[in-house]
Amino acid sequence: MRKFFISFTAILIIVSCKKQHEGACSPVTPQSEANSINAYCNANGIAYTVDTNGIYYQVVNSGSGTKPDMSSTITVKYAGYLLNGQAVDTTHISTPFTNSLNQFIEGWQIAIPYIQEGGHIKMVIPSSLAYGCTGIQNIVPSNAPIYFDVILVGVTN
Repeated sequence: MRKFFISFTAILIIVSCKKQHEGACSPVTPQSEANSINAYCNANGIAYTVDTNGIYYQVVNSGSGTKPDMSSTITVKYAGYLLNGQAVDTTHISTPFTNSLNQFIEGWQIAIPYIQEGGHIKMVIPSSLAYGCTGIQNIVPSNAPIYFDVILVGVTN
């Protein structure tokens, strides 16, 4: 009976450990994605600056209107792509999208205030500041940096 109890306990421990790791999410750091982001920017003519969070960005046009902050509602035209060129979201290239800046991914919250209303920014956002290790099912894989080309059409504070 004691051998059975020990064996049963060992099996329970193995099964529970396996279940804990099946859905595990292992985020990566912006530094670990730096080489692939740098290569993408160079291959696509993005004259980038790297901010302290690891976002690579190019201000194409700084704009001249209102500067957004976290409480701003922004209207944008944008397209988003994986670094392999696969489109993530291109529906808002011609159809502007309006939402509160604090509802966007963290990378947008950090980089969009680099421009003002009327501005244009290109940014490659490390996965940890985008959709992380969970990604978006059937759209953005786990730990995928994302390229966004954004025009800030309007800002309401």
